Amino acid sequence: MHSLEGGQRRGSATCCNVCYAWASFLIWTAIIFLLIFGIAFFAFVRSNLPEIKVHRLDVYKLNVTEPMNKNNDKQLTVDVQIMVNVTNNNKKMTLVYGKLHVETKVEGFSLPNVRLDGFKQNTMTTNDLKIRPKVMRLGVNDDEAKQLNMTANHHELVLKVKMKGKIQFWFKGREMSNLHLIVSCNGVEQSQIDQAIAHKCNVKLQLFS
Repeated sequence: MHSLEGGQRRGSATCCNVCYAWASFLIWTAIIFLLIFGIAFFAFVRSNLPEIKVHRLDVYKLNVTEPMNKNNDKQLTVDVQIMVNVTNNNKKMTLVYGKLHVETKVEGFSLPNVRLDGFKQNTMTTNDLKIRPKVMRLGVNDDEAKQLNMTANHHELVLKVKMKGKIQFWFKGREMSNLHLIVSCNGVEQSQIDQAIAHKCNVKLQLFS
């Protein structure tokens, strides 16, 4: 009698072990499949990213003025406009951009942030984005003032532009994905832009902000 009960318990345990093994196998198979699919899909979406370049810089004002009170710092006034070219080179994918948050620096000085409206970009089309921060005034010391004047006079300003927002990828009227877009344009040289040499920006995606 005890031998029979022991055999039943062993049989039940073996059956449970088999079920557990199969369940684990199926779960891990599903996880690996989803991981591979996700990586492949993300790579596919990345291959359809737009090409973004800074191609124009208009400096309306960049000067340093003496303070009324000699104990105060000199005042830097900056008024610039930056033109950024966005190209959708894809033949089948339509791109839809949400509002873009733009951060700009000139010679390391942060300009007021700018928000650009979202827009839709059909296949094989190009859009120009106009970035015009509000006029900025801030105090600078003598060394900074001297360096800025020299740099501005020689058209050797260096800019940094960063844009953040969301981008949707549409294929045949269906939304494929909605991801976070980060565009970094570092080391944009005025001397190159003045020679009609556009600065290519780094464009990448993030799953989360």
